[in-house]
Amino acid sequence: MTVFKVFLVLAIALLAALLGTLIASDAGYVVVGFQGWEIATSVWAAIAALLVLAVLVYSTMKLLNLMWLRNSKIADWFSAKRTLNSQRQTLQAIEEETNGNTVEAVRLLVAAGQQSPNPILHFLRASELASRIGAKDKAEELRLDATKLGDNELSVFKRLNDALELMGRQDKRQGLRALRRLLEDHPRCAPALLTLVRHCHDVEDWVGALEYLDVLSRLSFVADEEIYELLVTSWIGRIRQADPLAVSNVWHAVPRKMKQEPGVLVVYVDALREKGDLDKAIHELERSINRRWDRQTVLAYGLVDGNAEKQLTTAEGWMKEHADDATLHLTVGRLHRRLGKNEDARSHFERSVSLDGVLDAKLELAELHIESGEIQEANDVLARLKQDLSTN
Repeated sequence: MTVFKVFLVLAIALLAALLGTLIASDAGYVVVGFQGWEIATSVWAAIAALLVLAVLVYSTMKLLNLMWLRNSKIADWFSAKRTLNSQRQTLQAIEEETNGNTVEAVRLLVAAGQQSPNPILHFLRASELASRIGAKDKAEELRLDATKLGDNELSVFKRLNDALELMGRQDKRQGLRALRRLLEDHPRCAPALLTLVRHCHDVEDWVGALEYLDVLSRLSFVADEEIYELLVTSWIGRIRQADPLAVSNVWHAVPRKMKQEPGVLVVYVDALREKGDLDKAIHELERSINRRWDRQTVLAYGLVDGNAEKQLTTAEGWMKEHADDATLHLTVGRLHRRLGKNEDARSHFERSVSLDGVLDAKLELAELHIESGEIQEANDVLARLKQDLSTN
């Protein structure tokens, strides 16, 4: 209640008390005259008549409002007119924003919101634009106007923005607590989920990221491609973070589709190599390569220090369909080198370099030249490698 209303109520109460005192001491009577006619009655009867008249007038106005303003064609016309004006002003605001006149766009959005049947979006968009140009006080005022509309979702919006502002002021601890409390009350708040997923990635909390992504992936807030990338990053981090002895349990929890992602598989293979389970690593890579050809997994295949003869036989079998694949030639060359067949390895390294200029193949080739005492040839390869690195 405003100060003016408080004074008004006090003034009415004072006048009522004064009038009541006068009537109690000497009620007197009231004479009403009109064109020669006079009506005399007591003050109490006059007051009662005025009260009855006020009630009748109020009831009549309410009835007219119900019948005329709400249910009549006139009310529909007025409503349609306000909606049309709101749409027109919204379009003008979009045009002004496009032309760079953000201040006018804010004014038009506020005016459109005042005539719109759903003004919340207008006020929130105007608040966003005001914040963009640095008018923080105006932006806060518009956000408060939106929250006053009483929409339950706006409390979520306000709590989310307060939490994000805390994080933006380098007070991440309080901001994160606010986001988690918000999710306790509204577990499907997608912006809060996405913010926490990215925070988990920053601090390498891969388990937390996957838990939040499990909910976020069922909402339509983020594109499927972005969700997939977040999941790939999370699972790669989760596998790398796992103890080598428990990595198989983590791999069992990875979704089937994600297991076919080369980046995820290669990280799992690296964990198996660290664990010493080379046969399992080779088996996983061969199954993946036979299902879908991918250079990343082919490259990893040549780095697994297993049974080189069996690996070479398998890799040479892939040569029938991928004879011009630079990565496969690099892998076959590495397998030949492990078996001591340096000339065959050199041939495949040179072929890999000629096909795609793979940097690893150039390094392998330079090492072979050095082992053979061909220092000048090694220097030539390294010079070309240095030139490639400087241009990339």
